[in-house]
Amino acid sequence: MTNPKLLQIDKDEARLGMFVHGFGKQWLRSPFAVTQFKLSSAAELKALRESTVTTLVIDLSKGIGPTGSAAGLPRPSETPMPANVEGAFAKPTGMVRSIFTKAASSLSIDRQQVEAVVDVVDQLMYTRPASVLNLTRLRTKDEISFQHSVAVCALVGLFARHLKLDGNLVRILSVGGLLHDIGKIRIPTEILTKTDKLTADEMTVMQTHPREGYAMLARTEGLPEIVGKMCLHHHEKLDGTGYPDGLKDGEIGAAARIVAICDVFDALTSIRPYKKGFTPQAAAEMMATWSGHFDRVLLKQFFDCMGLNWPGESALHITEEMAGIADLNDF
Repeated sequence: MTNPKLLQIDKDEARLGMFVHGFGKQWLRSPFAVTQFKLSSAAELKALRESTVTTLVIDLSKGIGPTGSAAGLPRPSETPMPANVEGAFAKPTGMVRSIFTKAASSLSIDRQQVEAVVDVVDQLMYTRPASVLNLTRLRTKDEISFQHSVAVCALVGLFARHLKLDGNLVRILSVGGLLHDIGKIRIPTEILTKTDKLTADEMTVMQTHPREGYAMLARTEGLPEIVGKMCLHHHEKLDGTGYPDGLKDGEIGAAARIVAICDVFDALTSIRPYKKGFTPQAAAEMMATWSGHFDRVLLKQFFDCMGLNWPGESALHITEEMAGIADLNDF
């Protein structure tokens, strides 16, 4: 480490008043949504110590060192944290279920409830962002749509912050991530939960969900247009083979490109009725092979955000099992 102001320490040496500069390759295991911040609360310190991170880098020019004086700093308290991942995300998942259920009957969105969910997800992401990935192990047939919406909301917000976007835009994009699949409430349950490959007719029905969602969002007063476009275009591909409009390259907005990456990443790493969940790195290797699907610059930045390696040429292959996934219902 060439910068004399930076010091790598064990997590057990962390104390309130230290400025965290980063976690290196352990970023994905960090319990925080940002990588540079001052440890200023007992809850943050407790979350760090209970995480699987082993080391961190601190900036001595912006905070105290491991042997600095602790006078005047608050002592860590036993601030209760959610006992498990499922418990942590039960509240936002239940709130999304309520939003979707009401929308199914009224064909409009409760904007206040949406904002409340984003608030809860933001709060969780600042203390337990890695929990979003762990959600993939908890999916049940009935909860998939709701938990997927929460996870994509969190991933989009996390990625947007990594891109250093304006705070207001981060929130708008998070709302778009939460609502990107709202149109699926108009799709018959037997199609949504089918474990086999969809027929051509069933796929035609499935591919109506972006337009259905867009129409619903357009009726919701006060939602920015970008939220609707994220819903409408999250299945478009840069090579023009996506749906519903077959847009190409520059015709697809940056927000839709962002949510498309987060949507597929969560779908690949999730347990579904018809597949096991892939590891994050396996999902990255698969996504990197899909030429013409994603914005490659954004995809590389997303992998960096998630602490994943950009696959080398030797790793850019799809196994027979992976190839089958691309033919199923998510993409």
